[in-house]
Amino acid sequence: MRLGGEWLLVPVDLPVRTLVTALFDERGRPLGAGGRELTAEQWEAVRRREGRLLLSANAGSGKTMVLAERFVRSCVEDGIEPGRILAITFTDKAAGELRERVRRRFTELGRRDLDQATESAYISTIHGFCARVLRSNAVAAGLDPAFAVLDEGDARALRAAAFDHALAAFLDDGRTDTLDVAAAYGVDGLRRVVERAHDALRSAGETAPRLPEPPAEPDVAAAAVALRAAIAPALAEIGEPANKTSELAIAALARCRDLPEGATVKELDAVRMGTGANAVKGPNCQAYRDARDALRQAMIDVAAIAAWRLIDELLVGFAAAYAEAKRERSAVDYDDLELLTRDLLAGSPALAARYADRFQRIMVDEFQDTNPLQLDLLDRLDRATSFYVGDELQSIYGFRHASVEVFRARRAALARQDATATLATSFRSRAPLLDAINVAFGDVPNFVPLQPGPESAAAGPLVEVLLTDSEGWDDAALGELPAAQACRRAEARLVAQRVRDLVDAGTCAAGDVVVLLRASTDMATFERALEDQGFTTLASGGRGFWARQQVLDLTSYLAALANPRDEQALLAVLASPLVGVRSDTLALLGAAAREGRGRLWDALHAAFCPDGEARDAPWAARIAEQDRARLESWCPAFAAERAVAPRLGLDVLLERAIERTAYDEHVLRLPGGRRRLANVTKLVRLAAAYETRSGRDVRGFIDRARAELEAEAREPDAPVELDGLDAVRLMTVHAAKGLEFGVVVLADLGRQPPGGGETLRLGPDGRCGLKLASLDGSREDALAYRELSDRARKADREEDERVLYVGCTRARERLILSGSLKLAGDWPADSSGAAPIVWLAP
Repeated sequence: MRLGGEWLLVPVDLPVRTLVTALFDERGRPLGAGGRELTAEQWEAVRRREGRLLLSANAGSGKTMVLAERFVRSCVEDGIEPGRILAITFTDKAAGELRERVRRRFTELGRRDLDQATESAYISTIHGFCARVLRSNAVAAGLDPAFAVLDEGDARALRAAAFDHALAAFLDDGRTDTLDVAAAYGVDGLRRVVERAHDALRSAGETAPRLPEPPAEPDVAAAAVALRAAIAPALAEIGEPANKTSELAIAALARCRDLPEGATVKELDAVRMGTGANAVKGPNCQAYRDARDALRQAMIDVAAIAAWRLIDELLVGFAAAYAEAKRERSAVDYDDLELLTRDLLAGSPALAARYADRFQRIMVDEFQDTNPLQLDLLDRLDRATSFYVGDELQSIYGFRHASVEVFRARRAALARQDATATLATSFRSRAPLLDAINVAFGDVPNFVPLQPGPESAAAGPLVEVLLTDSEGWDDAALGELPAAQACRRAEARLVAQRVRDLVDAGTCAAGDVVVLLRASTDMATFERALEDQGFTTLASGGRGFWARQQVLDLTSYLAALANPRDEQALLAVLASPLVGVRSDTLALLGAAAREGRGRLWDALHAAFCPDGEARDAPWAARIAEQDRARLESWCPAFAAERAVAPRLGLDVLLERAIERTAYDEHVLRLPGGRRRLANVTKLVRLAAAYETRSGRDVRGFIDRARAELEAEAREPDAPVELDGLDAVRLMTVHAAKGLEFGVVVLADLGRQPPGGGETLRLGPDGRCGLKLASLDGSREDALAYRELSDRARKADREEDERVLYVGCTRARERLILSGSLKLAGDWPADSSGAAPIVWLAP
C-alpha cells in the first residue's frame, strides 16, 4: 500500500480486505504495476471481470498490462487461485512475458504465495495448453503418453514423404484419369494443391480432411440443345451480311450448326461470335452468345467435377499416409494438438465439464488471429467467463488460416449484450505519428482512431516519405548489391543514406532503428546497403537462414562429401572460402571434366591426390599457381575425409571442415561477422539435432536443408547477443508484431500486394472452385472459382492494409515510409489494387 508517497509491502497473513487497499491510491483511484494509475479505459476493462467481455485494443494501448492486472485482481480481489485461470497467448514469448508480469505484480503486492502458484498456472499458447491436456489424457486421446510434437521442418519432411507415397498409390493402377490429372497439374502443382487443402481443412476443424462435395453436374445435353435453338433466331436477326463482322458471325453460326455431338471446348471457341458491329448486338445474337458460353462453362464444370473428385481421392490418401507416418514416430503436429484436444473434449462430455469447471476465468490474447477450430475448442471450456482481447487491424495471419471473421462475429454477438469495450489511447507513439496513421487508415472498415497519450516535445518532422522513381536506373551505378530490381536497389541506397543522416545528426542511435519489409525477398539488398554505409546489421524474423551464404557453403560441402558426383555442390564448395579458387579455374576444371568425359571429382582426384593417375595433366598446369596450391592441399584432405565420414557425426564433419579451412576466421572478417558466425554455429547445432532424431544420414540432412530452402521455410537467423551491439535491425512486419522501436523505416512499399494464383478454392459456405488444367496447358475457371477468387483477393487486399498498419504502429519516435513508383505523368494515380506507396504517400 502507499503511505505518504511511499510503497509498503503488505504482509501475506493480512486479510484480503486489507491487502486490496494496495491496489488503489489514497483517493481510491485504481493503480496498476509500479503504482501507475490506470486510465478510465483500462480500469473499465480490468474491473468488468464477471461474464464475457471483448476488448478491442489499439496498438500500444497497454493490453498486456490489462491482461496481467485482470489476472492479478481475479486472484487478489476475487479469491480465484492462479491455477483456475486459463490465459491463452499467441506466442511462447508473449506467454512468458505475461507470466512474468503477473508474478512481479504479486511480489509487488506482497503475495508471494500467489507468485509461487503462478509458476504452474495455465498461461501458454493454445498449442501449449492442448499439449498439456493431451499428456494428462494421452490414453483417452489414443496417444503414446511420450508423444513428440513435430517442429515445422520435421512435419514438412514427413508431409513430403507422405505425398510421394500417396501419389505412387494414386498412379499405381494405371488409370488414365489419374495419369491425366497428374500430367495436367504436374507433380509439384498437385503437391501444392493437396497440402494447402489439407492444412486449410484441418484448420477449419476436420480431423480427416476431405474436399466438400462438388455441385451436381450441369446438364451438358440440355445446354447443347439450347445453343442449337439459338442459331436460327440469331441468323434471322443478322440478315444479309453488311460488313466483315456480320460475315464472320454468320460463318460462326454455320460452323456451330455443323458441330458434332460431344464437341470439345476448343471447337466451341471456334464458333464464338464477336460484338464489334451493330448487326450482331441484337437480343437474339446476345442470346446465342449466352447459350454458347453456358454450354462451354457446363463442359468445363463437368470436367472440373471429375478432376475435383480425383484430387479429393489423392487428398484422402495423403492424409492417411501422413497420419500413419506420425503414428510410426509417436508424434503429432501443431494442428493435431488442437484437433485431438477438440475431439477428446467432444467425445468425453464429463472430461470437458471437468476442465470447464476448473477454469473460473478464461483470457484470450490476440483474439483477432484465432481460427474456427481454436474458437470451437475454447468455447467447449467457456462458462460465459471469457475475456477476449484483440485488434481487428492487427489480424495479419491469414496465411496460417487465422480468420478475422471469427473476431468480427464474436464482437458483434457480444456487442448486442453490451459486453464490448475499447482501448483507444496509444501510449507508444508521439501524437504526430498517430495523426498520420489515423489519416492513412481512417477509411479502413472498423478502424478505431488512435488517441494520443501524454507526449513530450519533439523537433522536426516525425513522419517522412521517401520516394524512389521506378524508372531510369538501368545505367546507374548502384554498387555491388544482391540481385534485385534496379529501383529496389536504388531505394535500398536511399534508405541507408537517410538512416546514416539521422544517426550522424544525433537524432537517434543505430540500435534505435528498424527497417521493416512486407516480405523477406529483398532483405539482403537493404542489409547490404546499410552495411555499405558502415552500419552493423541484425536481420531476423524472415525466411533467410537456409539461403545465407555460409549455410549454403557448408551444406554444399556435406552434399559433396556424401556424393562428389553432385557437381553443383562440388563447384559451390570450390568457389567458396572453404577452397577459394577463382572463376577461371572453375572454367578450366569444367572443361577438363568434359574433355575426359568423366566427372569433375574424378578429374580433381586424378590430378591433385597422391594416388591420382594424371598428376601431370596438361590442363592442371594451366591453373594459376595460387589456385593450384589450394587444390593440392584441399583435394587429398577431402578424399581422406570422405573415407572417415561414415564414422563421424554430422556436426563433427562440419566442425572439422571449419577448423581445417579457418572458415570461421574468414566469416568473422566479413561485415556482420558475429551474426554470420552465429548462423554457422546454428547449422552445426541443427545438424547434431537432426542426427539425434533421424540417425547419421548426411544425404537426409542435405535433402532436408534443400527442401527448407525451396519451401522458403520460416527459419530465422541465429540470435546474436546484443549487449554493446549498436546495430540496425531488419525484419519482416510479421516478425515485428508485438514489438516497438524508436525509428521505424517501413520500406519496399512499391511492391505489389499479394494475391491470386491458388488452384483450388474453398468457400465458407461449402462452395468450391477449381482452376481446371488441361493436357494442352490451358487453364479454365470452373465451378465457383471466379467468385471465390474475387472474395479471396478482397480479403488479401484488406489483410495487406492491416500488415501496413501493424508496421506503422511499431514506431515510437519517428516513422519513415519508403517505396518506389513511377513518378512521371499524373501522380497520385488510381490506387485501387496498386502498391501501398501509391495510396499511403498522399
